[in-house]
Amino acid sequence: MLHRAHVPDPPRPRRIRYVPVPGDWERKLHPAWPESSFQVPDSIPEGHIYYIRKGDYVRRGATALVERLPSGHIAKTPLPNPYEPDIERKSRQNLEHEYNVYRFIGSSPFVPKLIDWDSKCKTLVLEDYAKGDLETFVRNSSSIDINTRRRWALQAAQALDSLHSIGVTHHDITPRNFLLNDDMNLRICDFAGSSFPGHAASTGAPGPRYQSREWGRGYVPNQADDIFSLGSVLYFVMCGEEPFSELDEEEAKGRFENSSFPASDHLEYGSVIRDCWNGQLATAGQVVQALVHARGLDRAHNHTPAIVTTSD
Repeated sequence: MLHRAHVPDPPRPRRIRYVPVPGDWERKLHPAWPESSFQVPDSIPEGHIYYIRKGDYVRRGATALVERLPSGHIAKTPLPNPYEPDIERKSRQNLEHEYNVYRFIGSSPFVPKLIDWDSKCKTLVLEDYAKGDLETFVRNSSSIDINTRRRWALQAAQALDSLHSIGVTHHDITPRNFLLNDDMNLRICDFAGSSFPGHAASTGAPGPRYQSREWGRGYVPNQADDIFSLGSVLYFVMCGEEPFSELDEEEAKGRFENSSFPASDHLEYGSVIRDCWNGQLATAGQVVQALVHARGLDRAHNHTPAIVTTSD
């Protein structure tokens, strides 16, 4: 029997640089460009990874590239990485898992619409939310009125409740994983690390400001973990800063692990935030009810009309 010789992976360079190559969709935009512009060069410098551009660059994460297609939709593609094939393989698996979560969820007023899936490239295509994610929007906005914050708080809880009610646990509830549509309504996104019935996942974590404790290797988060994280999201929504923003992550982690939570009584919905953190609210549905109840009490006290939420 012949044994194929093991071909070692190329050594990982100290620095990796991703270099885009124009895609066919750009030929009409730049008819004077030579054919060589649309081809990966034969000689590739060490540490350079070339990829064919599917659309305009939006952002690049640790394992995936996000582009805006000529159609206006958003494409999320795993990053190629010949230097670390195990990482590339895991990235492709994560994107396929995320696609399966979107399929399981189906149509939802709280989740971006699934447009397409390329099983060969493992590219996920979703409707675009040009206003971006909640975290970036809030940090870049000088003023956000209280009614908008109230609506976001309620919609964040409703979005999580819509997932939990069908057995989906998100595992990464943070402001960066909520998107804003043109009407400034929230949608929840990024399901690469989510679990759904029959398919557990344990990829990533939201970070120490969104966890009651550190998640050990192999730990599969549950819905209670999502609700704890939601408390921190509500805190961010209502005051514009993350919990313990004045502390470094290690200090914030220690405070949460000791159940020493940030003061929230001065915030609207402060009692709801605290109850998310201390486990008094067992379901996302209870969080929704608590927010509605708290708003009702506030309206009765101030004699203000009810706010109306929209879902597109």
